Amino acid sequence: MQYRFIWLTAVLLLSAASAFAQPKKDSSMRFPIKDRRGDRFTWGNKNTFDLRDTGFIKQTIEYDPVTKQYFIIEKIGNQTYRRPTYLTFDEFYRLRAQQQEAEYFRKRANALSILNRKVPRPKFKLFDNLFNRIMGADSTGKVKIDIRPQGNVDIMAGYQGQNIKNPTLPERARKNGGFDFDMNANLNVTANIGEKLKLPINYNTLATFDFENQLKLDYRGLDDEIIKSIEAGTINWQSKGTLIPSTQGLFGLKTQLQFGKLFVTTALANQKSTKQSLALQGGAATTQFQKRMDDYEENRHFLLAGYFRENFNKAMKDLPRVNSQVQILRMEVWVTNRTGATTEARDIVGLTNLGEAPSGTGTLALTQNSATPLYNSIITNPSARFPSQATSMLIGMGLQQVTDFEKTFARKLSPNEYYFNPQVG
Repeated sequence: MQYRFIWLTAVLLLSAASAFAQPKKDSSMRFPIKDRRGDRFTWGNKNTFDLRDTGFIKQTIEYDPVTKQYFIIEKIGNQTYRRPTYLTFDEFYRLRAQQQEAEYFRKRANALSILNRKVPRPKFKLFDNLFNRIMGADSTGKVKIDIRPQGNVDIMAGYQGQNIKNPTLPERARKNGGFDFDMNANLNVTANIGEKLKLPINYNTLATFDFENQLKLDYRGLDDEIIKSIEAGTINWQSKGTLIPSTQGLFGLKTQLQFGKLFVTTALANQKSTKQSLALQGGAATTQFQKRMDDYEENRHFLLAGYFRENFNKAMKDLPRVNSQVQILRMEVWVTNRTGATTEARDIVGLTNLGEAPSGTGTLALTQNSATPLYNSIITNPSARFPSQATSMLIGMGLQQVTDFEKTFARKLSPNEYYFNPQVG
């Protein structure tokens, strides 16, 4: 027992000696913080985690005109905190230039980042008073929503086919058919949102006329509001004057505003109906209509020249035989281009008496270009082919516009748009 105790004591002493013999761990930080030893302009170690100067340290820069040096002095109260340092004039000038250049590019980068940054929009907040004011609250101060839909939807689906047992037809042509689908809807909705907004909707796919389907949004303001009414969908225009008549069956937007005693009503819509008026006079119905002059029968027949006018009665005297020695083989008819056509259209000049020979005996010769010197005078003048010079050229020849000639933009009629008699013109 005595030897065993001594051995255990020696083991404990050796274990304690080995523990004290181990090297100590370094207690310094992984990223040590260092204080600045020089001035803040020339100090090279600028670690982000280093301690910054507190407000107790007062730093001043004094200029010595004798040595032309800038002295940087840092104090806490009246005691000097760090050893004063100095910079020469060139060093201080170069240092300030670098700082101003860095500050300029920093402001420029900040301005670009601000311009390219997406402007945050304020969040839209909804309050109960907002809906109460727009839609109109009831006596209890709440907006009541009442929607009552009525109607039905009929859906018809089936298969329609036929089987023709005709041996003369191919096998694939004897049987044919297809899917038959049809749907009809009749919807009637009466909706009231608050005291101002109403949605009367009536839609039927089997309606005979389009005006029977009513899709409308009706908003009515209070007496003290600027917005009196807003109508969208099927609207009517009621006019109090006779200059602008009232119109029904419009589809669009209509607003009525009030500014004091001034009422402003605007409407932007598409008319889906036509207006007809019926006048009764003496028990009979009278209808007013407009008719153009060229629609009258007496203004739809023309004689091509004076020769045909003088010989018309002679040629038509022994009908059905036409006593005429003339046969027109080719004709072109040009009319004023009122339709805006781009094909077969050009500027033309129409002459009144082109090819008409003067007559003193009552019998005219055949119409031809050489009957008067007018045609030869025009085709030999180079200005006759230019639209900008044709009018002045003809006036220079002694002709009067509208009386003797007329310049216009015309189009050529196709043969199926007119008819001419080749014998009597």
